[in-house]
Amino acid sequence: MDTTKGELIRCFVAVEIPEPIQVLLKPVQTHLQSQIHKASWTKLGNFHLTLKFLGDVRPEVINDVSEALERVADTHSPFSITFGGIGAFPNLARPRVVWMGIKQGVSPVSRLAKAVNHELAHLGFSTDNRFHPHLTLARLRTATNLEPLKNILRKYDIIVGGFMHVNEIALMQSQLHRNGAVYTPLSVCHFSA
Repeated sequence: MDTTKGELIRCFVAVEIPEPIQVLLKPVQTHLQSQIHKASWTKLGNFHLTLKFLGDVRPEVINDVSEALERVADTHSPFSITFGGIGAFPNLARPRVVWMGIKQGVSPVSRLAKAVNHELAHLGFSTDNRFHPHLTLARLRTATNLEPLKNILRKYDIIVGGFMHVNEIALMQSQLHRNGAVYTPLSVCHFSA
């Protein structure tokens, strides 16, 4: 890690998404781009399932966070998730974020996020109880009512091949640049078998 002491590191905890799954999301985005204008679309390589956003973290705390995530990983077994369904935050009528949801595996991923929250609370991080597992497809720059697109969105209730095994979590660094964010894993914690 090439940070000087005192320089804050913007971080989050996530499940990284394998490239084959990310490739499946690209045609979904391409189709939606013809319907949804003035949006910033997640780039291939940047999809991830955020378990907890940490914000700016002091460099001397990073090792403690990694150790906390190791403790979480040691208490979890691998599980599978299936992606499908498109929604928006806060809702389709007033969307700010368009996302791809999870059809199967919501319970184990929610338990994982809860465990991450609980373990990191010991380090002084706030607890977020509003976890909704999703992959961000786009962030809208202007308010656009997506309710009229419900029939189009239903086409993606199931993503053929959108299935993955989850056997690790990662502490990710987020560096914001003019042409988008760059995400780098700072540590990867594998689940106990």
